[in-house]
Amino acid sequence: MYVGYSTGGGYDTYARALARYYADHVPGKPSIIVKNMPGGSSIKLANWMYSVAPKDGTAVATIARGAPVHDMLGGTGVRFDPLEFTWIGSMNNEVSVCVTAARSAVKTFAQLRQTEVVVGGQGKSSDSEVFARFAKNLLGARIKLISGYPGTKESIMAMERGEVDGNCGWSWTSAKKLRPDWVKPGGMNILMQMALVKHPDLPDVPLVTEFARNEAEKAQMELVFSRQTMGRPFMGAPGVPQDRVAALRTAFMTTLSSAPFKAFAGKAGLEINPVSGEDIQTLVERVRKTPKHVVEATRRNIDSN
Repeated sequence: MYVGYSTGGGYDTYARALARYYADHVPGKPSIIVKNMPGGSSIKLANWMYSVAPKDGTAVATIARGAPVHDMLGGTGVRFDPLEFTWIGSMNNEVSVCVTAARSAVKTFAQLRQTEVVVGGQGKSSDSEVFARFAKNLLGARIKLISGYPGTKESIMAMERGEVDGNCGWSWTSAKKLRPDWVKPGGMNILMQMALVKHPDLPDVPLVTEFARNEAEKAQMELVFSRQTMGRPFMGAPGVPQDRVAALRTAFMTTLSSAPFKAFAGKAGLEINPVSGEDIQTLVERVRKTPKHVVEATRRNIDSN
């Protein structure tokens, strides 16, 4: 099992949790060894899986959730066709939130369209900056982006210190782990959810798609936020025999619903909301068919400050 990032991060943590129990449900109960192959935000591993990895189902990988649309949104270095990968499933359907500190006068997205809010980001390609620029340019959010924080932890500490007022791309899973007191009523203002489906914890918080004014804007949102549905994706090389694809997918979903795995994930604080390989495959096929004019408009909206 390969991980497109270094040890200790989110993708690595999820992969190692899966590896502990996955073999119990794969026919033959093979030994699973986790190897890290970082580089290019996992594009290095995706290229390797596409052209070098064995095509018999013995190599499974987790790559960036945005990898299937990386090239469509202006990313470079892609030497793979995501449509040809064997999508096994995702361990989580991720939801990010656009939030302001409790002290802020901006407490709803409607108010964000009227009053400027300073938000922190972790680099141009990070979710926090891509999502913030997208909300600003497509939806008219009055966001001033301060870039360059090394990670989510540092940008949230900046909120705490008053350097910035919010974050517009904070993983809800991360929020619950980093600032459990903030996710309680009155702890912070949650302006909207940035995903394609709502999180069960947040039934009354509007979804970004609710602000789309037409089908073209909805298509842009699906292109940007499709990565959320495949929050922790796993795949195999192209050309894996269909009987093995079926076995890997079944084992994946069975593992994530098993009592031992759920107990381990609960203790580790890992949110598990599985998405099947078939659903990931369908989603990738759909977003890759996004019309060229929609892709170009989306790129303008995420590139422009």
